[in-house]
Amino acid sequence: MATSSSKPTGKDVARIAGVSQSTVSRVLNETGIELISEETIKRVRAAATKMGYVPNPFARALRGKETQLIGLVVREMADPFFASLISEISIQASHLGYRVVLAPAHSDPDEALKATTTLYTQHTDGVIFLGDLRDDEPAIRKILQEHRAVVTMCRGSKLQDVLTINTDSRRGIHLLLDHLTGLGHRRFAFLDGGWLGDIHERRSTFVDYLRDAEPAILQARVESANNDAEGGYRAMKSLLESSHHPTAVLASDDIMAIGAIKAVFDSGLDVPADVSITGFDDIELARYLHPALTTVEQPVRDMSAQALQLLLDAVKGEVPETRVMQVEPKLVVRESTGPPPGGDPLSN
Repeated sequence: MATSSSKPTGKDVARIAGVSQSTVSRVLNETGIELISEETIKRVRAAATKMGYVPNPFARALRGKETQLIGLVVREMADPFFASLISEISIQASHLGYRVVLAPAHSDPDEALKATTTLYTQHTDGVIFLGDLRDDEPAIRKILQEHRAVVTMCRGSKLQDVLTINTDSRRGIHLLLDHLTGLGHRRFAFLDGGWLGDIHERRSTFVDYLRDAEPAILQARVESANNDAEGGYRAMKSLLESSHHPTAVLASDDIMAIGAIKAVFDSGLDVPADVSITGFDDIELARYLHPALTTVEQPVRDMSAQALQLLLDAVKGEVPETRVMQVEPKLVVRESTGPPPGGDPLSN
């Protein structure tokens, strides 16, 4: 028996449960347990719980074995969209027998690099980078040089040789603009949240679409601001102070759109009667706003599943020829969009 002054081991758990040490390892790491009886699994888990035993993944790493740990370096954990991805990745990883180790980067590339040299990620089987940072390539290259798997998500295609999962931002913006031009809008603005890779793709698609659109397009503006609710509020206020403000506004993401909606109402105007506003992401809050937000859904479940599959394949050395992959977005039409004021868009 383990003494009160020593930590219990897998061997101690095996003795109490009446099974082999390898069975304890398989049960507690949830790997290869298909042929183990349910009764044995319960007995092992009960013994481990009673003794307070937790498997040590770092010891496995030192023996050159897989740790069943996945590192997740997150640009900004407070972002509602990233929070939904963190939750989904963690749930799906658990079903696959893996645990997720979170490493918040706080929008700081130095923090991302630090995470690669600490216990956050150095003993993981692979690492997922969620969101991009301006200078995070050294952190990604460092992990690759250590012959560990890396998958990035939601960052555009600036690293063509790194496994990446994105929503097709260009397709998403096309869906929004098709919807708005179909309603009759001809004066547009884009609330630009900055240099981030996926937002860069949304902005450039907005510009290209309206540049090539029918001559009846009267206005296409890009208003830059911080990528948060306050940035959306300030950018929308600036647009409304112009002599011919847009009748349709596309925000870089849902959070900027939320700030923009408040700016419209604070100015004594209405959404969508005076201005239609759209977002991008389809965070949970979007459906509960007043008015509920028209937006583009990023398929969180599919993105998470594909990222995990790519990562685990890469751990085995299986890397596809195509490195940057895109999942299909979905237009979600709600109450924040409608026809332009006055009926005939050319008369406004």
